[in-house]
Amino acid sequence: MAAGLAKTFESAPSDVPPVSTKIIGSLPSWLRGTLLRNGPGRFEVGPTAYRHWFDGQAMLHSFNIDEKKVTYSARFLQTDQYKATMEAGRIVTAEFGTPVPPDPCQNIFRRFFSYFKRRPNDNANISLYTINDKWIASGEVPLMWQFDPLTLDAVKQHNTAKASGLYMIVNTVHPHDAGNGEIFNFGTSVGARPKYNLIRSRLVPAAKAGDEPTLQSDVLCSIPTGATVSYYHSFARTENFVVLPEMPLKYSLFQAGTMELRGQSFADCLQWKKDTPTRLHVIDLNTNKELKATYHTDPFFTFHHVNAYEDMENKQIIMDAFCYPNAQIVRDFYLLHLRGGNDRKDAKSFLPQGSFRRFYIPLQEDSAATSNEVPYKDIFDCGGELPGINWKYSGRKYQYAYGLCQKQSAFGGLVKLDVERKESKQWIAGEGLYASEPIFVSSPGGQHEDDGVILSAVVSSNPDLKSCFLAVLDAASFTLVAEAEIPCHLAPALHGRFSKAKTT
Repeated sequence: MAAGLAKTFESAPSDVPPVSTKIIGSLPSWLRGTLLRNGPGRFEVGPTAYRHWFDGQAMLHSFNIDEKKVTYSARFLQTDQYKATMEAGRIVTAEFGTPVPPDPCQNIFRRFFSYFKRRPNDNANISLYTINDKWIASGEVPLMWQFDPLTLDAVKQHNTAKASGLYMIVNTVHPHDAGNGEIFNFGTSVGARPKYNLIRSRLVPAAKAGDEPTLQSDVLCSIPTGATVSYYHSFARTENFVVLPEMPLKYSLFQAGTMELRGQSFADCLQWKKDTPTRLHVIDLNTNKELKATYHTDPFFTFHHVNAYEDMENKQIIMDAFCYPNAQIVRDFYLLHLRGGNDRKDAKSFLPQGSFRRFYIPLQEDSAATSNEVPYKDIFDCGGELPGINWKYSGRKYQYAYGLCQKQSAFGGLVKLDVERKESKQWIAGEGLYASEPIFVSSPGGQHEDDGVILSAVVSSNPDLKSCFLAVLDAASFTLVAEAEIPCHLAPALHGRFSKAKTT
C-alpha cells in the first residue's frame, strides 16, 4: 500500500490541455455538465518541498461530460503565491504544514527583518463553491480566487477579511448556502479579544461595466474565544441554526503570529488538549445570536460534517459528522507518512479510522441559560471521510450519505450509508487504485433521494497496468456503470462540485 500511495502523491508535472478519455461501460444519457475539482497539484519547487498534503500548489481539474463523452483538463491556479513561487524557483510562503525555507541569498539579519514584510498566501488549494453563480477556489485563509469554469483561468482575488472589516486569519473551506446565491461561513478574527465570526457573503456587480463583481461580507454573530483558539475545517447548518464545534485542537495566537520567525508552520502550532471537552456553539439564524444554553460533549475531531437537520418532534438538532477520538489524522496527512515513510502497512494503523457519529443537540427556550451534555452515537464504523449527500437534502432530514471507505485500505473505495436503516454498501476500487471524494449528481425527474450517480476520480499507482479514471456509479445500487480512462497522471485533489449543463 505504501508504494502505491507514494505514486499517488506525486506532483503533476504541468497543466493538462483538454484530452479525450476512453469510455468503458455506458454513461447515462442525461449526465451532462462538468465535474470541477480542486486540490494540491505540485509538492516540489526547485530545491524545496512541501511537507503536508494540504500544502501543495492549487490545481483545478475539469471533467466535462457531454454526449456520452468525457474530456479532461487541468491547470495550476495562477495565484499571486503561485507566480511568486515559480519566479523565485523555491517556496516563498508558509503553508499549513510547511514553514518558509530560508532564502539562501539572505543572511540571518535580512531573514529576520523579512519576517515583518510577510507575503500574503492566497494558495486556494482545498475546496470550490459558487457565490452568486461565480466559481470560487478557496483555502483556509480569507483570500480566495474567482475562476472561469470553462478555461480554469484565475479571474479575480477576493478578500473576506477586507470585505468584512475584520482582521481575520483563518476561515472554513466549506461554506453553506444562505439563499439568493449567498453563503454563510465562519472565520476567526484577532484583536483585543479573538472571536469566531459567522459571516454572510455575496458578490455584487461592479460599478464599472465590464469589471468583475466585488465581494461584500456582513458579520452576523461574533463569539469571543479564550486565550487559545480552536482549529475548525467545517460547520453544520440546518434550516434555522448553524453549529460550530469548538474542538480541543488548539493554537495560541502568539505562536501562530510568530511561527515564521521561529521557522514553524501553522500545523506546528496545533496542540491536542485531550482532557478538554468539545463545545458546540449554536446560533439561531432568525436572530443571528448564539443560544444562551451551552452545549458540550466528549473531545472529538472532525474535518467534515455530513449533514444536520431539526427534529422538532423531539426538540433537538441532529448533527452528523465523520469523527475521530483525537487529531492524529492531521499528522498522518504529512507526505512523508502518506508516501510510505513508516512501517505501518494495514489500513487501520496507517490512517485513523473515522466513524459516522450522530449528535443529539437538545433545543429549549432560549431564555434558559443551561449547560447541556450532548449525547451521541457512533452509527457506522466505516473508516469514512470526505462525505457527500444529495444536496437537495442539505439541512433537512435525509437517508443516504456517501464517503471514502478506508476499512480495507487507505482511500481504497467508497461507501454508501443508509442512516435510517443503519445499512451500508461498499465499492472497492481495486488493487493499486485510490478513490476520491464521492460527488452525487441527481437524475432528472428522480423520485428517490438516491436517484442519480456518484462521480469519483480514481488515481492509479501503476498506470502501465490501469489508467487513472473517472468512476461513475449508480447511486441506488452502488455499482460501477462506467469509467472514463484518463491518459495522464491525476494529482490527489481534495474537493469538487458538479455543474449541470444548462438546457434550453
